[in-house]
Amino acid sequence: MDKGLLSFDIKTGMKNIIGRDLITDDFIAIYELVKNSYDAYADYVKITLNNDEIIIADNGKGMSKLDLEKKWFAVAYSAKKDNTEDADLARVSHLNNLKSRRFYAGAKGVGRFSCDRLGGKLELITSKVNNDETFKVNVDWGEFEKDAQQSFGSVKIPFESSESNTAFPNNTNHGTILKIKDLNSTWNENKLRELRRSLEKLINPFSKENSFTIEIEAKDFIEVDNNSSNNLKINGIVDNSILKILDLKTTQINLSLKNEIITTKIIDRGTLIYHIEESNNYISLIDDLEINLYFLNRSAKINFGKLMDIEPVNYGNVFLFKNGFRVQPYGNVGDDSWELDNRKQQGYNRFLGTRDLFGKVDLITENFNEFKEVSSRAGGLVETSGKKILFSIFKDKAFLRLERYVAGVLWGEAFKRKKYFLNEELADFHREGLKEDKDKDSYEDALNNIGSKIDFVNLIKTLTDDKNIQILDYNRELVNLVNEKLDEVQPKFITDLEKIAEKTNDLELLNQVKLTEENFNKIIKDKEEAEKREEEERQKRIEAEKIAELEKIKREEAEKKQKEEEDKRKKAEFEAKEHELKRREEEIKRKEAEQKAKDAEQKAENRKRQLDRLRSSETITYKDLRDSNHIIGVYSDDISKKIQLIKRKIDKKGSIDKNEFFEFLQEISLVNEKINTLTKFTTKSGFLEARLSTTENIVGYIENYVKNIYGSLHKEMSYEFSNNQLVFEKEFQPIELSVVLDNILNNSKKKGASRVMFDFENENGNLVLSIKDIGKSLDNSIAKELIFEEGVTSTKGAGLGLSHVKRILENDFNASIEYNPDYSKGFELLITFKK
Repeated sequence: MDKGLLSFDIKTGMKNIIGRDLITDDFIAIYELVKNSYDAYADYVKITLNNDEIIIADNGKGMSKLDLEKKWFAVAYSAKKDNTEDADLARVSHLNNLKSRRFYAGAKGVGRFSCDRLGGKLELITSKVNNDETFKVNVDWGEFEKDAQQSFGSVKIPFESSESNTAFPNNTNHGTILKIKDLNSTWNENKLRELRRSLEKLINPFSKENSFTIEIEAKDFIEVDNNSSNNLKINGIVDNSILKILDLKTTQINLSLKNEIITTKIIDRGTLIYHIEESNNYISLIDDLEINLYFLNRSAKINFGKLMDIEPVNYGNVFLFKNGFRVQPYGNVGDDSWELDNRKQQGYNRFLGTRDLFGKVDLITENFNEFKEVSSRAGGLVETSGKKILFSIFKDKAFLRLERYVAGVLWGEAFKRKKYFLNEELADFHREGLKEDKDKDSYEDALNNIGSKIDFVNLIKTLTDDKNIQILDYNRELVNLVNEKLDEVQPKFITDLEKIAEKTNDLELLNQVKLTEENFNKIIKDKEEAEKREEEERQKRIEAEKIAELEKIKREEAEKKQKEEEDKRKKAEFEAKEHELKRREEEIKRKEAEQKAKDAEQKAENRKRQLDRLRSSETITYKDLRDSNHIIGVYSDDISKKIQLIKRKIDKKGSIDKNEFFEFLQEISLVNEKINTLTKFTTKSGFLEARLSTTENIVGYIENYVKNIYGSLHKEMSYEFSNNQLVFEKEFQPIELSVVLDNILNNSKKKGASRVMFDFENENGNLVLSIKDIGKSLDNSIAKELIFEEGVTSTKGAGLGLSHVKRILENDFNASIEYNPDYSKGFELLITFKK
């Protein structure tokens, strides 16, 4: 028994698996390299794009030779995960200061392979802080693709060191420079602008902290920038341009989760709507989170486009930032990772979708296991408990609350659906008054709409019903109903107002409730009196309408009598036409029945003629024998001519080659087979018809011939037919088809077959015939593609029979034949007769 230990051997193909296959596009590749600079505590990164070169240089802490060996060249190892990354920074004050304010953006140890995504070669230059040496590494990624059997670690990377004389960004003597050459794609003007736009979103654009700067330099496009009317330049510092629109007058919700408290505010175009606090029930997994969502009405979208030179739908929607860096694909154009658009499709104007929103979810966490990204770098967060809780907070605490306010108060969907008004027409009227809100920078339409106000009362009342929520403030104008016209609405909202005032200890609101109730009661009283007067008027109208109704009845009776007479006349005309139509239908049916009878008689006659031609007869006439001798004489003369022809060739040449000789034998054999087949008919009446051309059903002919001619002479085999009811009419010479059947059946007889089965199928208008026997299968020494060649045989014959069959079928029947090697009980041939 052999025992021991085994280990994995990593091959060079791993380079693509953890590189190009995970880093799915050029922008994500640059993302990963910039994130590495950020994690190295750089505060400045410069991206230079030359003709066939990308340079990414930072002023981070850099790397020593030991760092290169133990970290950079350690595939899938990340010192960020085991907390050894920063052990050497304790005495470097400015880097240590950055460290105290940062979390790591990456922790998988594969970001360095983004270089391979961008180009074929890499030159890495690095110098560690407080170190006098500079190290240079040259990587040719093509070396990993030469031999798939080569081990990953066996590829040697050129390395050299020198004294520190390299200038890193901001004139520091430490950092890392990546020079990527032999680029895999072209960086044109549009792609560079898209790169800049994407880098704007790399670091949380909502953050006002400016401790990390990215600069793009593409000298070939400086003149393009100078001549462009586009505000988005290619060259220069990448700034958080989105900060320009943070002061847009929009409807927004701001959620802040800090430790044990969740604080939420809704602000509508600069005015506070409500401000609440509640306990953080998710503190075990999330204790630092901010969510800012902006509903963009039409006015806000127009202003967004003016400020950003791009429509919001083409910029993105709700971005996710983890520890200050963006997580893909959340927020991408057309992306619905937040699962908002599916809801919107369920109802018209009731739900918000990604095209209506802009904003960010900003998570700060060191719980990497619960909030880790999938390896592909563009697939979002891994499905974990942490992700589910994050999505739950986003949806329940932020998105749905913003949607409730927008759809209910600003659009009027809620007060219509919940039937706040006495009838649907009033609800539609007040909702119609909110349609212009989408074009305004203020919420005045909702403030002036009684339906919106009552819906806001209901919204605040729902919040007060939640014992976990404390209402810190809310908009008093939206609950002021003292001077509103209340006769159109249901009275239940007054009770809701009272509950809000009691829960919030708002004495001013209680006074408003009292005044509102008095006003409402007065309105109800006035309404009742008006309804009484209206009822009296209604009764008078009813009496007058009764008199008019009697006159109308008399008039209608006279019109009815006149109409009845007209209907009788039309009915008589209709019955006459219907009788004539019925007579014509019966005449058509009679003619159809006669035609069917004629067709049936003709079909029976044709069938009888076919059967009579092949049915056995015990009497042979002189004419039959005479004709038989004549045909045999013709075939014998044909054989004589072929013999004379071959003799002349031999006399002339002295010899003939093998191919000519086999062709001669085959032709004589085929004529001989026809004579042999013809002799079988000499004991049957009507045999001469088998020699002439005919048009009839091939299926019926084959069955009759096998049963009544061949089968009567060879009773040692049984014959079975299936699907023989098919009809396949075709013009053919029966003697030729008889030769085909004789050769196939003779082969089965020679192999000792006991049974032969015929199966007919119709495939796309063609007739497919399967002939299978129960007996010996094809000799293994014969290749299936050779069985139709001359001289090939597994019996004691000459090997010409199947070649004759193939020639007759192809030349005379426009048919094909093939052998089925999968049939194991004997021998099967498949013949396809084409129309």
